[in-house]
Parts: sequence; C-alpha cells; structure tokens
Amino acid sequence: MSLEEVIFKPARESLLEKQDGREKLIRSCREITSYSKKAIFTLHRTLISQQIVIKELTLYLEIMGEHLNTVKVIYMSNQSLRGSISGAIEEMIEFFTFGYYKYHGKLILYTEFVKSLNMVMEGDIPEVVAFILNKSELKYNSVEKEVGGVEEDDFKNVLVDQSDFLMGLFDCTGEIMRMVILQSTNNAGGLQMKHTLENYKFLKVLYEQYLILQTRYPGISIHHGSFDDAIGLKGNFSFKKKLEVFQSSIKKIETTLLDILISDKEIL
Repeated sequence: MSLEEVIFKPARESLLEKQDGREKLIRSCREITSYSKKAIFTLHRTLISQQIVIKELTLYLEIMGEHLNTVKVIYMSNQSLRGSISGAIEEMIEFFTFGYYKYHGKLILYTEFVKSLNMVMEGDIPEVVAFILNKSELKYNSVEKEVGGVEEDDFKNVLVDQSDFLMGLFDCTGEIMRMVILQSTNNAGGLQMKHTLENYKFLKVLYEQYLILQTRYPGISIHHGSFDDAIGLKGNFSFKKKLEVFQSSIKKIETTLLDILISDKEIL
C-alpha cells in the first residue's frame, strides 16, 4: 500500500468527519439559540392565555431537547468544540433563569437548572414547563443516598457548568429590566410601584454579589465555559462588559421608578 493510502486518505476522512460533525453541531446550536429567544419572547407576552404559554414553551423545549441531544453526541466525541456551544447554552440559561424568576420571584438554583435541562433532554417536557410556571416541583427519580438528597449525577450535564450559568444569568437581568418597563406601562399607582421596586431590589442585590466576586478576583475571566483570573484576557473583558450592561439595566429601572413617582405626584 502506498503512503497516501496508509496515512493521508485516513487522515482526510477523519478531518472531513470532524468538519461535518462541527457543522452539524453549529446548526443545532443555532436552533437552540433561536428557540430560546422565541421562548423568552413568549414569556414577555402579556396578552395571551397561560394555555398558549404552556403550548408554545412545550413546543420550543421539545425542539431544543432534540438539538441538545445532537450537540451532546458530537461534543462528547470532540470536546475541543466547547467554544461553539457556549453561546447557545448561555441563551438557554437566560430563558430558564428569566422564566423561573418571572413566575417564582427568585433565582433558580444551578442544581435545579441542570436537573431541568436533563429532563428536557430525556423528553420530560410537561414536567419542566410546569416547574418553570410554578405549578409543580421538580420530581427526582434517582435513588436517594443514605444521608438524603439525590444522586450527584442528577445535577450534572456535560454541556454546562457554573461558569456558563454565571454568564447566562447576566443576560437574564436584561430580560428582567425589559419586563419591569413593560409592566410599568400596564399597571398604575401602588401596584406599579410595588412590582417595580421588588424587581429593582432583586437586581441590586444580585449586582452587589457580582461586584463582590469581581473585587475578590479582579481578573475574573469566563470564556468558553472556563474560569480564570487574569486581567486582559478575552473572558475578563466579556465579564466587565456584561457587568456594565447589568449596571445600565439597573439605571433604566431607577429612571422608571422616578417616572412613576413623578406621575403619582402630578396626579395628586
């Protein structure tokens, strides 16, 4: 056999297979991003029944689950593709964290998010939708440990980790800001002020926690799902930029609060 047949043809076939896998993964990630955005849009709509919300979220999560499983298969065979999936994962985290906050008034735990993600990939969509909409608690089917709780595997997913969650949560704050401004136009008086102030306080506390993290680690860098602590890295720039956007969202809510106060004074 020639050198070409022994070395170059197998190498070429291997590279083509990896390239095909990468393109398929990227297409699936685009779909995950797209349907996460559609789900967020559904959550923002105020003039639709909850039945429609349930129907749309169920459809979107079914599609996302299919693509997540596709991504997982490809990623497990080539984990150098981490950078190609981070954006889609963060968008999906944005949807889950915003949806949970809207209906629960608090932040979803990282473990709850991972468990929900696993359930979506397993096809347990109605249970996840009910959990997001605050209609039921998550059900854990694994065997309990002697000390109580749930098997650790319930709270692990190869596609996500805490760094992804932290960055996706940044984006969720922008959605909370949009919800606050939208609600302020649909309510009036004390109810308007109460809701706006509650959301404002939540974001202020969360922002302060991010500042504490940055103070402790001035060079905090999160890039492609990896933590680092070095000023000047791309992930450090991304973290600072998202923190600036977060601060801008808080200022917009402060402006909304002032507008409400001024409007109330004018009415009086």
